[in-house]
Amino acid sequence: MGFDVTQALLAKPNSKRKKRYVLHLLRSEHISVSDAKITHKTISTILEHFTLIKLEDPDEVLKVVMLKNIELIILDSSFFGSDETAVEFASEIKKRKKVPIYFTTKNERKLIAEYRRVLGLYEEMDDYLSLPIDAVELSKKVGRIGKHEVRAAKRFGLDMEVSLLRVDIDKSIRTRLVDMSLVGFGLELSNDQFLDRGQQIRIEIPLGAFEIFHPQYGEILKLAGTIRRVSIEGRRVGGSFEHINPMQADCLSRLLEHVARMQRVKQLKQKGGLVSKPVASGPAAGR
Repeated sequence: MGFDVTQALLAKPNSKRKKRYVLHLLRSEHISVSDAKITHKTISTILEHFTLIKLEDPDEVLKVVMLKNIELIILDSSFFGSDETAVEFASEIKKRKKVPIYFTTKNERKLIAEYRRVLGLYEEMDDYLSLPIDAVELSKKVGRIGKHEVRAAKRFGLDMEVSLLRVDIDKSIRTRLVDMSLVGFGLELSNDQFLDRGQQIRIEIPLGAFEIFHPQYGEILKLAGTIRRVSIEGRRVGGSFEHINPMQADCLSRLLEHVARMQRVKQLKQKGGLVSKPVASGPAAGR
């Protein structure tokens, strides 16, 4: 019996614990029986507390992603029959929810090249498997989800001074931005500074340090955030970006793409024995 999407969306949870779901996107007429059986058996074994939903309609996928607590999507090559289309569709999913997506493919190089072009900033979140499915490899990859070992997005190391506004007291301080991703950030505070978990802040990022001038935001990108982690000594804190609109998300993507590009150049120069400049440069990057 197939999965009834409408009933699932209307159903009321019978437990206070939030249900966890895995989506398997496939086309029954195009997937091999063996690959389907291995995938479903592995998920039910490794992720025994998750509910598996099989979907064959892209529109239903986008609807379910918005309404259910989806923690993993397995996007089978049979769903579109094209790695390019699969990656583009994954991009649409991530605009709605930052969820890990595991691709299956018959052509590793083609998938990797397309992923690098479209979704490179999520590489620490996503993964792929070559067909036919290997049960051991799938078990290892799926096991990461159950252990919460997957980051929401690739994190890039930085070292630059930024302005931070504490919303609770409407006061700005200067602090150091030490890492950043599409969904969060890490800060290093001075000894006389302290931030609490749950505190609402706003970070002002100088775009000039990344060779960006945005038509809407000019030279400063302002992003709202919430502090989620505070280290034991209180100097290192981590947080998540909140309420980012599409234009801010686009600007942040451009910024991180610049950082990724500069880090690749730096690695190439180091291999060649040359000295390279820091990723973030300019007055805003100085101590």
